[in-house]
Amino acid sequence: MKVPSPTEFDLLSALGMREVSGRDLAKRYEEETGKSMSYGTLYTAMRRLKDGGWVTARDDEDGDRRVRYFKLSGAGATALPKLIKLQSDFALGEVVV
Repeated sequence: MKVPSPTEFDLLSALGMREVSGRDLAKRYEEETGKSMSYGTLYTAMRRLKDGGWVTARDDEDGDRRVRYFKLSGAGATALPKLIKLQSDFALGEVVV
């Protein structure tokens, strides 16, 4: 699994352990980071995360519109907490490189 970019990491953190629609993920991302993201940028980043094995995606219908849902993959759910700890340790100066 390729290490996610800072933006992808923020998306993974916003995703958490539940299945979330792209629209709801964009809202969570903005709430958690204070930054907005276009849907095009979000779906491109999520495609890269899916291709990298971090998340799974499925499409569903909601009335007349298609909705894409994302969820951490098994590997993503295992790796994300370790990555969060590593980032926290690094921020606290506890990681020696």
